[in-house]
Amino acid sequence: MSWNPFKTRQGSTDGASSTFQRTVIEDRARSQFDALHALLQEEEGCAPLGTVGRYELRTVLGEGGLGTVYGAWDPLLSRRVAVKMLKSQALPQTAEAGMPSPEELTLHEARAAARLSHPHIVTVFDAGSSPQGIYIAMEPLHGLDLRQMLRQGWRPSPQEAASLVRRVAEALAYAHGKGVIHCDVKPANIFMVDRRMPKVLDFGIARLARGDGSAVLAASVGSPHYLAPEQLTQGLIDRRCDVYALGVVLFELLTGRVPYTGHSMDEISQAVLKAPQPVACQWAPQAPEGLSAIAARAMARHRDARFASARHLANALREWKHAGEAEPPPPAANQRSLLAWLRGDRG
Repeated sequence: MSWNPFKTRQGSTDGASSTFQRTVIEDRARSQFDALHALLQEEEGCAPLGTVGRYELRTVLGEGGLGTVYGAWDPLLSRRVAVKMLKSQALPQTAEAGMPSPEELTLHEARAAARLSHPHIVTVFDAGSSPQGIYIAMEPLHGLDLRQMLRQGWRPSPQEAASLVRRVAEALAYAHGKGVIHCDVKPANIFMVDRRMPKVLDFGIARLARGDGSAVLAASVGSPHYLAPEQLTQGLIDRRCDVYALGVVLFELLTGRVPYTGHSMDEISQAVLKAPQPVACQWAPQAPEGLSAIAARAMARHRDARFASARHLANALREWKHAGEAEPPPPAANQRSLLAWLRGDRG
């Protein structure tokens, strides 16, 4: 029997319709796969940009603070992949004696991310080091990240925002259960395959949690708008820093703006640490009070006041959506009354 992954044949089985489709398996000569590879390269219309590991870099897909993402070809498995080359300054810095090097720590974490298998987490295929630096190979995606969609003017309804954030929260809960904390959740790291299918990116540079659920000392390498206070103050972090960041994302989806602003990273950081915490429905009257309360609790300044986990956040969003705010809370005068209502103290 020969294998042809592109060919189907009309056939039937006992009692089945004559239009039943079944795949014909045909062996293909290696030269034919090489011809397919050459055809794909010709379609892309670009010269190779170089090789990293076994991957042939073809196009630049994007660039950010952590590194550059390339469209690439995997000649071993004859498939397209996305390859992220990490910038050296994005790697965690370890100065203590006996600690692993930044490269070792990053590879360790990237390989841990490769163990994650969830529909809302980008699949990591491989990670390694090369003369050009650390690279991570992952599934290629088609669409836009959430930051790009918001900049282009997309504004989700409250129900769409709740569903999107709930799916991301479920992905984070799964990763936390595997001992992986993201530490840099933000719209740029939430890729939208479509408006209902978010994929969380950059788990390959997340930090591994210890057995007690806490994590190593965090470096403030992400956007200060989404970093939890304990990250900004270089404190010990746990999974609740991801809960905080996702609360900020929910606030932004409801209001079209981030909760804290400033003209510099220092000003933004000081606002996160000291400014009065805004509530979404105070900035956007169309934001439901119950959903605003969920966002406010998720991004509480003190982590003990947040949801205990991403799973708790996902459950709160699911309950809100099912209830549809059929029994809305009484008008809230301030953030404290909103949080009290969310916790069930309706006096």
